[in-house]
Amino acid sequence: MNTEEKIKEIAKYVLFVEGRFYATTQQIAQSAGMDRTAIHYYFRTKVNLVNIIIGEVINEFPAPAWNDIKALSLKEKLKRYIDFNTEKSKKYPYLDVYIITQNECSGFGEKLFFPLAEMIPEISVCIREERTSYNNPLLFLTDLVSMVSGFHISADFFRKRSDIVLSSSFYHQRAESIINLFLK
Repeated sequence: MNTEEKIKEIAKYVLFVEGRFYATTQQIAQSAGMDRTAIHYYFRTKVNLVNIIIGEVINEFPAPAWNDIKALSLKEKLKRYIDFNTEKSKKYPYLDVYIITQNECSGFGEKLFFPLAEMIPEISVCIREERTSYNNPLLFLTDLVSMVSGFHISADFFRKRSDIVLSSSFYHQRAESIINLFLK
């Protein structure tokens, strides 16, 4: 792996796996076993480095286009969102939190996140038909994102303190449980 690739992989690890959002270029360089001048040589700034690595993650985990899922039922859309987010978060547990909390990446959210906002009309119908206990689509979506995105951070915490193993059946059960919490 060349120096540029090594810096990018270490930056992904430090920011999106370890969750050290405010790591400096010096700290990223130290984690990579090099001097920070290498980061400045290849990327000039941390913002530029972050934009590049998020672009790579978007290519690695492209969210489905709305046209590809709009004909599905709300339940199936939720399942697809949970599955998509689970795969992304297994590799990068802090990525969603990073994008949400860091203003410098606000434009990436739409490309990386599942097209949840497009579901608001359907969620509104679900609310009117009393197929959910929620009474507000925004609350529905924010709770959903919090539950799904925050899972891997908390699971990592508990996994380090126990012998819990997360199997594929566990993830399937988890998806069904979440859907049942949101839809009647």
